[in-house]
Formats: sequence, C-alpha cells, structure tokens
Amino acid sequence: MHQPDNPQLRQNLRDWIDQAGEDCLTWVEVHGLLTALACAPRLPEDWQHAILEEGDVPEQVATAMESLRQRIQAQLGAGEGIQLPCRLDPDEEREGKDLASWCAGFVIAVSLDEQGWHEAADEETIASLLLPFMLISGLDEDPALDELWQDRKLVRQMASGIPDLIEELFLRFHAPELADEAEADEQDDD
Repeated sequence: MHQPDNPQLRQNLRDWIDQAGEDCLTWVEVHGLLTALACAPRLPEDWQHAILEEGDVPEQVATAMESLRQRIQAQLGAGEGIQLPCRLDPDEEREGKDLASWCAGFVIAVSLDEQGWHEAADEETIASLLLPFMLISGLDEDPALDELWQDRKLVRQMASGIPDLIEELFLRFHAPELADEAEADEQDDD
C-alpha cells in the first residue's frame, strides 16, 4: 500500500513548525521523529506532543504528522528507502537542519517508548542498531560515546549507514522473518 507523496502536506507542517518558533522541534528533527515512529514496534500515545515544549499541537498539524508517519511507514513497507531532509554528514553544523538534529528527533521518538523498542526484539541487537543515532545526536553524555566520537572514520561510516539501519529497524519490528533472512545473508557474506 504505497501512499503517494504529498508535498503540500509537508509544506503546511513545515510552515506551522516555523511559526511555532523555538518551542518546537525543527522540520529535520520532526522528520527524524516521524521516521523512528514509522519503524517503532508500537505507537506511543500522544506522541505528537513531543514536538512542542508547551501548549497543544493543533488537530490539523497532528493529522498531518500522522499522515506523514504513515507515508514513511508505507515507503519502508514497500522496500523503498527514505530520503532524509539533511545530508548524511556527521560533521555538518547547521543547527536544527543537520544530521545531528535528525538523529535527535529519532532518539526522542525512541525515548517515548524505550521499553517497547527493547522488549519487541533482542535488546542487545536493538542497542547496537540504535548506537549511531545516539552517538550522532549528541543527546547522551556517556563518556564511552565521547571516546567513540573521536574515531572520525567510524562515525562517518555509521552516518552513511543510517538509511540501511532505518530499513533494518523497520524489518525487525514489522517483518521479523525478513530481518532474520537479511541477517543470515549478511553473515554468509562474511
């Protein structure tokens, strides 16, 4: 069930985000959040409120976000990759518009239902798959992540692998048999 792209829907959401100002996640962060929610094992209640520090998200904005989340999920379900609204460059610094911001949105969505993410699949595997998002987002102040950040070649490899990780996370929760097959094929290649 592929849903056609709707640029106007995205633009309306982006316009509202711009008007909401600093109390709201940026468009790039919201895209990361929606992507994680499209991959998630279950949808947390009231997830739309994660984008706004104070106040309520208008119903039409919540509806637009849900529609975009479903579009991302449909793309992933059809085996199509998704295009991120930022470059896969962990060193780019365009506050709110860079890969770190996109990863922050992704991590925020995971944090809305961390238990669900870790219960629905092998916890060690999920932690490994989420590591690049955590590292690049900069939200976790773990000294081990700081040390890992120093290996620039590894960080760039992690960043370039994010589209594949998105697909793998989606498969883990929505088509686990396909994820297992892909993992077995990968091990055979090694």
